[in-house]
Amino acid sequence: MSDALNQIPPEAWPLIDLLFNLTMASIGIWLAITVFVWWRRSASNLTPVNAASKNRKAEPDFLSVDHKARAEALERGETFDKEIARREREAEKTKAREGRSPASVGQRMARFLSFFMSLFTLATMIFGAIFQVTRMGTMMKEYSTLERIGAVIMNHPISFSVAALVIGFQVYRFFIDHKWQEG
Repeated sequence: MSDALNQIPPEAWPLIDLLFNLTMASIGIWLAITVFVWWRRSASNLTPVNAASKNRKAEPDFLSVDHKARAEALERGETFDKEIARREREAEKTKAREGRSPASVGQRMARFLSFFMSLFTLATMIFGAIFQVTRMGTMMKEYSTLERIGAVIMNHPISFSVAALVIGFQVYRFFIDHKWQEG
């Protein structure tokens, strides 16, 4: 062995020394990585691939569907979505309330008058409809069908026009939007 070492020229020893140091550093890094992986697997309770037993009848869990667990998960998701939506609505309401200043006396009075006028309008409409039905009933006994329609149009031209426009528009939309299919 000493003859072989003596035959190496002295200029090669620095290169041999460098290669030896690189080899030792590589072995040290490999050993550190191996120990780290082993600690990590034991901490995570993982089994190396080559240590697993061979079972030819083994099937992955995702091939069989647990319908009950799936339904429960979907229900939990819907409940979560509803809860998130409720929280967002509450947050928006709270933000809107914080942004408003307290109502002044004039604003409160305007709200009250608006509410009162709405109630008055509703009551007027109800009583007007009752009296109109009575008046229309007596009119309907005296006129024929065409005369009745003419009387309604003459007595209520704006209401008839609005109703005719709405009905016409809806019929137009029905025919335009409807996708006709043959056979």
